[in-house]
Amino acid sequence: MGVLLASVTESFAQAPQQIESVIVSGKDSAWYAQQADAWDREVRKTPQSEYAWRNLFEAKWYLHNWFKVKPEVTDSSQLVIRRMERAIPGSFTYNLCRLRMQMSPANEYGERALDMVPDELHPMHVGTLVSYMWFAGYAESDNDRSALLNRLLRRQYEAGYYPDFALRFSYNQLEAMPSGAIYIGHGDLDLFPKLMMQRAMGLHADKTFIVNSFIHNKAYADKVCEGLGIKPYEGVKEAYMDEKDASEAEAGFIRHIARETGRPVYCGAGVERNVESLARNIYSEGIVFKYSEKPYNNVAATKRALEHKYHLEYLTEPKFRAETYWKGSEMLQVNYVVGLAHLVRSYREEGNLVRANWLYSTLKASVENTRLPEDVKRQYIGYLDSQK
Repeated sequence: MGVLLASVTESFAQAPQQIESVIVSGKDSAWYAQQADAWDREVRKTPQSEYAWRNLFEAKWYLHNWFKVKPEVTDSSQLVIRRMERAIPGSFTYNLCRLRMQMSPANEYGERALDMVPDELHPMHVGTLVSYMWFAGYAESDNDRSALLNRLLRRQYEAGYYPDFALRFSYNQLEAMPSGAIYIGHGDLDLFPKLMMQRAMGLHADKTFIVNSFIHNKAYADKVCEGLGIKPYEGVKEAYMDEKDASEAEAGFIRHIARETGRPVYCGAGVERNVESLARNIYSEGIVFKYSEKPYNNVAATKRALEHKYHLEYLTEPKFRAETYWKGSEMLQVNYVVGLAHLVRSYREEGNLVRANWLYSTLKASVENTRLPEDVKRQYIGYLDSQK
């Protein structure tokens, strides 16, 4: 009876599925918890399967680090690592997951993982390695590691990992910035497509990308400054008193690279909110923000980008083939509404009704053609209507 009950219970349990990031899957914490249980059963059945261990670790990692579900002592990512160390010690998966637990430059587990990258690897795990190599300064180097970085980015490009709309959004951001611009970004979806387009597609090789969250690491900040040919930034600290103190350090870094390089410095949405002391020096140019110590006509700059740089046809066109879709990333498209809606009124006030009507219909389509919930769509279309 007990065996029968166990088999019936297991038959109703969720089947193990490939674990994707929350941005890709759009799943909630309950799904990740169920998947953690499913993959735990799998590793008990096949304790030598690196694939099963990777999925178990990722399910636990997102559950505890993304959703902030407090783990039990017997149910933590760290415990999974210890179990993995006994089952598959020294393996690629063990080193990759140890790296995920504590991302840092010159990480011994990261270096070991790079020495044994398998031919078949899910693009999400390629992203982990790319993140580490960026943190370690290999993006600013010219050696075997930087060559490996380029090959990994090529893998992501060939796998079609990033959604088309995410690539097009990043491309428009890059097109809007002048030659030689420095872009400070926040998050994988903001930065990885840009680096991939640069290294795998040969686009916008003149631009430099900086990871905002890495700035507080002195080794990374020094490597960035070295790559830019400027003196090191002295504002990085071992520890910060509070968020305001950390924000001041970020603001100081932006000032430092702008003044020392003389190059135009831009940032993406999210970064500008982290540097409150620079509020007077951060100007919106549509879907990017520019740092400037002198006031300038940023509305005119936004119009130039819209009229001569942006490629927006895809916002109004149907999707002609099935493609990669990330449930948690379509909010990128509403950034067009947030950054450009005010120009609808500006064009009307100029008497340019053709341009105003075109922009309004394009921005409205950019929201309507997403798979966002209807209440979210109404919210952004309502904002657009308020700018007519």
